Amino acid sequence: MALTFIEEKTGRKFTHRELLIGFVAIFAIAIRFIFPAKLNGEIFWVNLILFFIFPWLVIRFLLKEKLGDFGISWGDPKKGIIFSVFTLAIFLAANYYIVSNPAFRSQLPISPDMARSFWIFLWFEILIFLPLHFFWEFFFRGFLQFGFEKKIGYFAILVQALVQTMVYWGSSWLVILLILSSALFAGLIARASRSIVYSFATMWLISISFDIMIIRLIHHGAF
Repeated sequence: MALTFIEEKTGRKFTHRELLIGFVAIFAIAIRFIFPAKLNGEIFWVNLILFFIFPWLVIRFLLKEKLGDFGISWGDPKKGIIFSVFTLAIFLAANYYIVSNPAFRSQLPISPDMARSFWIFLWFEILIFLPLHFFWEFFFRGFLQFGFEKKIGYFAILVQALVQTMVYWGSSWLVILLILSSALFAGLIARASRSIVYSFATMWLISISFDIMIIRLIHHGAF
């Protein structure tokens, strides 16, 4: 009944499908604000439930659509690789500039444990951050962007980027800028390749390279 009322008020610009996707997105972000997840274990489980299991259940049992329609496919490998390489080059240069600038270093968060041991770093990157990036890509680029794309086209890239940035509200302006810009580029990769595989791999590689740059400076006493 609520969705029908909203649809009538919006002049049927959005179908039940888009309204359901929007409701799920708002609900997931609201829960994420209520349970901010301070520890790495909490971050993993909260993101797994909100940004993967929850939207997957909606796609499977409510929307009854194929996961391929939400980016779980190989899409167009050629465009995916080209856009990914271009994005990697831009962010590697930007990250190097940020890490090399003393004025920005105090705004760069990183776990002290990662800087102490190579094996802990590897454990974090593979067992924590790798799946986290996949959850984010599935929810923001797959579920949200591809879900709204038929109705609002390229504006879906901006919508998902703004929604993802909201999750980091209250962080430093540098972190917010990095999240917003990376979400926009990830959206472009997903749009061009029709897949979240390439944006997922790209964002994870960018994250690893950023952490490595920071850790190297920590070991050299720059922090």
